[in-house]
Amino acid sequence: MITARRFEEKILFLDKRGLVHGPAHSSLGQEGGAAGCIAALPIDTMMNGSHRAHHQVVAKVVNALYTDNYDPSASDLLRDEMRQEIRRMMHEILGLADGWTGGRGGSMHLRREPLGVMGTNAIVAGGLPIACGHAFAEKSRGGERLTVSFFGDGALHQGTTHEAMHLASLYHLPVLFFCENNGYAVSTTVAQSTYETNLNTRPCAHGIESLHVDGMDPLAVWLATKWAEDHIRTKGRPAFIQADVYRYYHQSSPIRGSAFGYRTKEEEEAWQARSPWEYLCERLLAHSIVGQDELDTIDAAVSEAVGFAAESCTEGMGSSIRIPAKLWPAPTTVDDHLVSDMREFDGLHAAEAEDFAPDDMREMSFIEAIPATMGAAMARNRDVVLFGEDVANMGGGTVGATRGLSRFFGTQIINTPITENGFCGLAVGAAMSGMRPIIELMYSDFFLVAADQLFNQAGKIRHLFNGTAQVPLVLRCRLPGLEGYGSQHSMDPTSVFALFPGWHILAPSNAFDYVGLMNSALRCNDPVLIIEPQALHKQKCPVPRFLDYHIPIGKAKRVLAGDDLTLLTSLGMVGLCCDVVQQSGISADVIDLRSLAQRDIDYDLIGQSVRKTGRVAVIEQATRGASFGAFLADEIQRRFFDYLDQPIKRVTGQWAPPTVSRVLERAALADHNDIEALLYEMLRDSGLQPLGAEPF
Repeated sequence: MITARRFEEKILFLDKRGLVHGPAHSSLGQEGGAAGCIAALPIDTMMNGSHRAHHQVVAKVVNALYTDNYDPSASDLLRDEMRQEIRRMMHEILGLADGWTGGRGGSMHLRREPLGVMGTNAIVAGGLPIACGHAFAEKSRGGERLTVSFFGDGALHQGTTHEAMHLASLYHLPVLFFCENNGYAVSTTVAQSTYETNLNTRPCAHGIESLHVDGMDPLAVWLATKWAEDHIRTKGRPAFIQADVYRYYHQSSPIRGSAFGYRTKEEEEAWQARSPWEYLCERLLAHSIVGQDELDTIDAAVSEAVGFAAESCTEGMGSSIRIPAKLWPAPTTVDDHLVSDMREFDGLHAAEAEDFAPDDMREMSFIEAIPATMGAAMARNRDVVLFGEDVANMGGGTVGATRGLSRFFGTQIINTPITENGFCGLAVGAAMSGMRPIIELMYSDFFLVAADQLFNQAGKIRHLFNGTAQVPLVLRCRLPGLEGYGSQHSMDPTSVFALFPGWHILAPSNAFDYVGLMNSALRCNDPVLIIEPQALHKQKCPVPRFLDYHIPIGKAKRVLAGDDLTLLTSLGMVGLCCDVVQQSGISADVIDLRSLAQRDIDYDLIGQSVRKTGRVAVIEQATRGASFGAFLADEIQRRFFDYLDQPIKRVTGQWAPPTVSRVLERAALADHNDIEALLYEMLRDSGLQPLGAEPF
């Protein structure tokens, strides 16, 4: 606790001198709750937290480095390992290269996985479902470690919090929800935030037992946490603790809240008189547990360690104090660790359909390939688990995409409630803990409900934590096509996911490609979106009897060869493009892109084709606003401008999303008529003729 106090005082000192870039959410005054909780838990406990987490992380790191019979009052220095971790944590908060994650996380995103700090989170409540994922992975593997997730009173009003508690209760997860109620969400009081101010009613609604304690009394918190640990272990249920604490300063500045008018000085003074460090010292002395000399020795050792940390990242004195230039990370590393280096694919069998003999193949439909590929992966690796709504029901979910799996892999098929943000976040945490989760979203549009966990979390975690964490999950999204599901069930997700460079996007156009691309997705150490067009479900093609091949991420395929045009397409438009080209007698390269993330596009194959034809069109069924073709066209003209004989063309649907009306739905999306019209336009503008066609 005293390490957290002295560390935070030093951070405020540095912040006042302009050395903390960005917000430094001071936790001074709240350290009693975190220290009491962490001290009561086994040192191998996993934890995460929110943006105000310095005190929690310091407490966890120091506690994790305790050895048997360690006595901090026996020396005027802390253990060197503790001193070094405190130093590196301070470097991290200041954004320096020697920080835990190279300075990328700063104050709000702290991670030190070897010591149980799984990663703090700048999104209010964002870490709660991820904590459930860590707990899920631990339970699934038969481990005994607990997970504790710290959050503030403001987070209890987030839907994500309730989804996390709901899932923890439903799946009997070994997780402790620890709410630090400091009375204010920035400046908004609990009474201004909610009609029901008894916050312990929230876990009660989810069937989670809870305690409410004085967080300024670390001994009370210690006892409450001991109860929680016993409850989790003996009852097999999560637990909840609300600890009333008080932050002495404003949200993220070294200024008191009273300066902004939302607190009174009298309130602040009353809470400061209840400082948890002074209270603990008083109780220890009163019971003759330690003497004043021992307390002074501990404080001196802690102060030395914190001073050592500050001196290691600054130079100069007074108003001239600054950070030495040599400590900053190199600007050239800015894009490092966006995605895996793909070393996980070394030695794997990559193949195309042409590589197999006819006797080695069997006919398989697209919808049959989906459960077959997942089932083969589950048989190989018990860490492959599937989360989704109805995935274990109705003989294979709503469209049969999981048919037969629950019969053989019951514990790996997890039915979820309708909690997309919650179970996507749980999958993120499970992936960070080494599992290989697959998420099924019943319709692609539902990714918007889970946007925080998919984009702020899964898509950023590897880069944010400088490669010290990875999120190897697969997200399956169904694209219904002309099924009459309307504008909230029919969005092509490609363009949105393409905005986040941490995601790979795979777009299979047939059953053979689905197997190979899904195998790559399940092998990849990054989050991967795989799109499943419902229009292709019944289409069959030859697939190898043994589903042990993969198609490399970033490898496109020329499915038709020609000399006059280059058509870039994917998913259900591949077959449509081939039909139009063959029926019209046009000589065109039709390239199935297969990988659609901006950094994965196969520009080598595209370049070969563009140099030959000089004319390019990007063909998509998606509506204009959901199209990814704009960035693709821009990049092609930057790379291959000198080879282009005319502007790059695009086929997309209309601006409006498809509605339920059969006529308006068809009008909204591109079809064979749109492709044919554009191809003839491109040929006419170039003075070319289709083979065997009448002159224009």
